[in-house]
Amino acid sequence: MHKGLSIIFCVAAALGCTVWAAQSQRITLGNEYWAIEVSPQTLEITARPAAAGSIQLSQGQSGLGRPGKVARTGNLVEWDLEDKKISIAVELQENDLSVRISSQESGGFIWPLLQLSENVRGLVWPRAEGSWIPLDNPRWVEYMIEHGRWNTLEGLSMPFWGLDCEGLSVTYIATNPYNNAIDFGRKDGKPEMTFTHEFTPFQTEKEYGFLIRLSDNDSPVEPAKKFRDWLEQQGRLVAMAEKIRKTPRAERLLGAAHIYLWGDEPFSRHDIPRNKWRSFCQELIEQAQASGPSVGKRIKELMEPGKWGEVIRISKSEWPDNYTKTQVANELSRLIGRKDFFDDHSWSQAPLHGQVIELLERDRDTLSPAELCRMNSLLLHSAFEKFVLAPDQWGDGVSVKMLRQFQQHGFDRMRLCVAGWEGAEKRPAVARLADEMGYLFGTYDSYHSIHDPALLGTDETWPTAQFDQHLYDTGLIIRRDGTALSGFKGVGGKLSPLAARPYVEKRVRRHMQNVPYSYYFVDCDAYGELYDDYSPRHRAGQADDARARADRMRWIGETFKVPVGSEGGCHLFAEVICVSEGIFGPLFGWGDPDMKNRDSEYFLGRYYPPDGPEIFVKQVPMKEQYQFFCYDPRFRLPLYEIVYHDSVVTTNHWQNGSLKFDNMIGTVELTALLYMVPPLYHMNLDEFAKHREMMKRYYKFFSPLHRELGFSQMTEFNWLSGDRLLQRTVLGNEVELVANFSHEARQYGELAIPARSIVASWKDKTKTQTFSVSADSAAAGRD
Repeated sequence: MHKGLSIIFCVAAALGCTVWAAQSQRITLGNEYWAIEVSPQTLEITARPAAAGSIQLSQGQSGLGRPGKVARTGNLVEWDLEDKKISIAVELQENDLSVRISSQESGGFIWPLLQLSENVRGLVWPRAEGSWIPLDNPRWVEYMIEHGRWNTLEGLSMPFWGLDCEGLSVTYIATNPYNNAIDFGRKDGKPEMTFTHEFTPFQTEKEYGFLIRLSDNDSPVEPAKKFRDWLEQQGRLVAMAEKIRKTPRAERLLGAAHIYLWGDEPFSRHDIPRNKWRSFCQELIEQAQASGPSVGKRIKELMEPGKWGEVIRISKSEWPDNYTKTQVANELSRLIGRKDFFDDHSWSQAPLHGQVIELLERDRDTLSPAELCRMNSLLLHSAFEKFVLAPDQWGDGVSVKMLRQFQQHGFDRMRLCVAGWEGAEKRPAVARLADEMGYLFGTYDSYHSIHDPALLGTDETWPTAQFDQHLYDTGLIIRRDGTALSGFKGVGGKLSPLAARPYVEKRVRRHMQNVPYSYYFVDCDAYGELYDDYSPRHRAGQADDARARADRMRWIGETFKVPVGSEGGCHLFAEVICVSEGIFGPLFGWGDPDMKNRDSEYFLGRYYPPDGPEIFVKQVPMKEQYQFFCYDPRFRLPLYEIVYHDSVVTTNHWQNGSLKFDNMIGTVELTALLYMVPPLYHMNLDEFAKHREMMKRYYKFFSPLHRELGFSQMTEFNWLSGDRLLQRTVLGNEVELVANFSHEARQYGELAIPARSIVASWKDKTKTQTFSVSADSAAAGRD
């Protein structure tokens, strides 16, 4: 019988080994901290801490059959459930109880089974960043039940939970995070929690278990501290300092605001001054109507008829609207991407010299996307230079002028990312300048879904899901029943990370050759969405799936010396990622019809226009239910920060950026500063002009603090008031952050904390700094 996986209870240990026939009696283990009563027949385990009453660690179960012989050696007790072909080992060491459950065959097994009784005040739950769930709150209890099944991968960011038992804290650490399910229900009117593990054919050692740790309840984040201790004991906590040694650019995350850039077309409406748009279109029309060849005639010939109609509309308008100008600018961008944009007759009157002549002398098929874009941009400018800015100044969010604006307004540290690589490949100079300025600049990539190549060129697919016919035919993840798992939004299928690996390397190498990225984002890989794959071509269990995803992210980071980010932050991937999007501000309301209904005030918006999709930049109110369950500071805990603040930089999910929900901006600001995590914005030139003063004010307080504390361990979190609206964190044992989420001033020791404010206080008493939610953000957000 294996002795590696144990649940450790304080047991009065007997020396030597005693064996006796299976009885229904209880076995008592104990020490100075607690006594543990174990029922081999029902698996009921009860703890009796020295300083408190009893705590039931698991209820008993019926139908397990009679246990076989029970062997006890000191504080280790082992026995078999012969009817179930299950072996159990329970061991107590000081404050730790280890439970190990192993099986001879596949199938499901339930343990523990918890009835959350009166002596359990709250549940410490690592959903995303973390929650404290008051068990006397019917609304929360109903939420946990209605949520449906949880797991210890994508459901929980870390595989543990805690019981807040007033003066004591009990932490359950699941030592095998795979193939677990947690269900909530009611029994005798009380909430009940059931943990089920499935032993699968993929497990060479069919085993799972728990480490249960007893501790004082000095802080609601005590379970996270215990989980961090366990990770350190396992050698599985990689500090950011270690990641920086391998990838020095990761240091640029200190003090950085996180931004998705929109508007990646090479030509934008901003590239013609407002007072010249009408004249430009009039010149186009005049050339198109002339008898001889001209650039204007060539442009009309290549333009879609509807877009030429927009040119005519602008030519007749005294004040052309931005929408129409954008339509024309986007069409010009499309033409700039064409290999046949130039012909000798059309440009016979245009002055051509320098680089454009060199590029024209080359075979069009040998030009890279960047070279083709450069050549055609110079051609367009040569014909209309009195109306159009120089090509080096072109673009919207993905442009040199966007970077210059960030720099001019004091943003000297930024993690920039684009939503797709196509635009960046046409303008690699933007990434190059970003690197020179000390920014991180990366692209979004994903290997989650794979689509039929026949969909290429339609609106039913997207670039990251396109590979080749062979991979589509052979690379799908297959369920036990032989059917393929559907891809995102039901399109195509989910792609096996084992089958995808050669394609990952080929695509990433191509991207890095085309654009000098200093950062790389791989969507979904760290989310914890893992599968058992029954395909005979790439058979894999959840653990194999996790290793393949972690290995490819590690390969990207180490091969190209760039920090890697991903969606989510499942603990299995914390060793390899530097950035987690979605742990601090998680995705919610995915199936909520109000958030998809265009007539609802909560409608998130369309994935349009491409230069600033509404779903990211349109500000809407957050529904009360999501405020309550996801953002209410009374119920949030920085569990993830306690464990990983010095290892992973967390921020919002990209769909829930820092400015998205106008009635929660202030609360998001205060919480992010208390946890010392960066904001995430969606920007183009217009959005930056709209929000830059608020962003600058926030950055001025956040960035210097984060440079000092961003990679420090969070050592403390406490509630400082009965209403839990005055909260404190300590980072690096150097700086104390106290946030007042209430609408009235509060006092903490010598610190006066204004309403809706946070105070940073250095422990050496050298200084304090205060940030208050701005009147603008409070008014705009009704916060």
